[in-house]
Amino acid sequence: MNRSIILIAVAVLALLGVGAYLLLGQRSGSQRASVGSGTLCTNQPAAAAGLTNEGITTLRIEDLKEGSGPQAITSNTVRMQYVGRLVDGKQFDTSCQPGRTPFEFTLGAGQVIPGWDSGIVGMRVGGQRRLIIPASLAYGERSPSPDIPPNSALVFDVELLEIR
Repeated sequence: MNRSIILIAVAVLALLGVGAYLLLGQRSGSQRASVGSGTLCTNQPAAAAGLTNEGITTLRIEDLKEGSGPQAITSNTVRMQYVGRLVDGKQFDTSCQPGRTPFEFTLGAGQVIPGWDSGIVGMRVGGQRRLIIPASLAYGERSPSPDIPPNSALVFDVELLEIR
């Protein structure tokens, strides 16, 4: 009888050990996955493919990563990281360059192009989004830079860092 009790105890301990191993293995695996996700500046998404200026007629919003913090609403002051590209994938601006700081503006106050004022609303802190913006909600005919041709649709990958 003592031998049966010892065998049962060993079997229970073995099952507990296997369960603990599997549980800890899943946790460390998920930690490795989150470490690799990084921020927009350390892990930039690939440029969008297959886009044309003519094919972008409305604002398109794609959540790349859901945030878990507060949600941005009109009149909030937000701090963002961003990467701006033309539809052909050519990067024309980024806040991720060394020496640059995150971009800060008041949402809905007309301090940025209309595609940003509309496309950032509803984002949560920690989230990343791709904004595919038609020329009419970007700079239109009046480009602020020689790197952005007039009437260009723009693609911005953005990350909401903070709401103030």
